Amino acid sequence: MSFSKGELEYIIGREIKTFRAPTLPNALSHKTILITGAGGTIGSEICRQIARFEPKHLILFGHGENSIYEITKELSRCFTKQKITSVIGDVQHCEDIQRVFTKYNVDIVYHAAAHKHVPLMEQNPYVAFSNNVLGTKYLVDLADDYAVEKFIMISTDKAVAPTSVMGATKRIAETIVANKNAKSRTSFATVRFGNVLDSRGSVIPLFREQIKHGGPLTVTHPEMARFFMTIEEAANLVVEASLIVRGGEIFVLDMGAEVKIINIAKRLVTLIDDGHLPIIFSGIRPGEKLHEVLMEEAERAIKDTSLNLFIGKALTGNEHGIEYLIHQAKKYSSFELRAKLLELANTTSMLNEVL
Repeated sequence: MSFSKGELEYIIGREIKTFRAPTLPNALSHKTILITGAGGTIGSEICRQIARFEPKHLILFGHGENSIYEITKELSRCFTKQKITSVIGDVQHCEDIQRVFTKYNVDIVYHAAAHKHVPLMEQNPYVAFSNNVLGTKYLVDLADDYAVEKFIMISTDKAVAPTSVMGATKRIAETIVANKNAKSRTSFATVRFGNVLDSRGSVIPLFREQIKHGGPLTVTHPEMARFFMTIEEAANLVVEASLIVRGGEIFVLDMGAEVKIINIAKRLVTLIDDGHLPIIFSGIRPGEKLHEVLMEEAERAIKDTSLNLFIGKALTGNEHGIEYLIHQAKKYSSFELRAKLLELANTTSMLNEVL
């Protein structure tokens, strides 16, 4: 079941925002574009939006063969003249990425590959570290080595003052991107998302499944609230950011006010089941916050009202600490690695004394 625009606006309690600069087609039409995580919810939508502007070459990179197959098939059907190359690989394997940069003259990278599920990453900190930190480090270094024009990484508001492994790894990844931008010809930047409505692993598919089985709907806490954006808004923001990027920015969509999860649940029940199913509270899960923050004060965000987004300056630093953790991570237990990730992500010094 898909929702109409009006239903989506009812669910998130605000108008869905659309924006596209008039020069966008010219910015992409002669480019070779690499999208990591191309089979995921966001990655595949980025593929769709970019394919409309007929880039020179679209490279779809992902480790899930079925999801890559499906988006390749869809794009080939809808954009019959588009040159598409599908690559099955893993950002955790540097050699997989190296082969792409060696074979193709990549102009723009959209880095959407990541592990994003907060409770699961709490249980699997090394997997989160390997994918979100090491994978980003490999990509960033290769993009610099091969003189890519632009590199846009997708992050999350959970990276701001993180309390979870997932948020910590994305915060460290943001810092890797910012550090490289400070000394590279490539323009590196980050796009930070709120919760993406109806994406895989998000609360909407969970509520749908619970409604399908007659309830109850489970909400962790009555005051739990999040910033929400649609899949289309999220992908559009990424593409727009790549158009106006100069290097070192953090881009965040103006998503209005936070929305309580319980209100999302109530609105969904009203839409799907006439509002009669019970809602119960299951308790806050490890790593979760009651509220999220989109940016830190030190990131000095300004609002671009014409594009409905905030633009902040990414914070650099922690280079020694990040390198040290990369070399030492395998020596730590899961408990120790989680502590080190959170300590590193929440510290702005070079961390010589911390690690």
